[in-house]
Amino acid sequence: DLDAIRVGDLIGGRKNKQDGQTYYEFDLAVAPKTCGSYKENANNLGLGFCPYDTIYLISATLLNDKLYVAVVESNDIQWKFANSDLKRVRSSFKVETA
Repeated sequence: DLDAIRVGDLIGGRKNKQDGQTYYEFDLAVAPKTCGSYKENANNLGLGFCPYDTIYLISATLLNDKLYVAVVESNDIQWKFANSDLKRVRSSFKVETA
């Protein structure tokens, strides 16, 4: 969901090199627009904002003047139980020359 990614909060980012190719990795988190009252929604902690419910892990690189991007999307429950595996999936993204 491109609109969600546009409004996501940048949680982390890094640059790394694999086989001479530079990759840029970003962790974005997105909260729902509304989360109802704390009586209606257990995720509303009464803090005045909605907790994140979607996480996007992005890896991007440039090769031959073209941008290549991989996005791993998870909900808050998937993230809670598998965040290290999801990050490993994101880091497995590679672009190779033919």
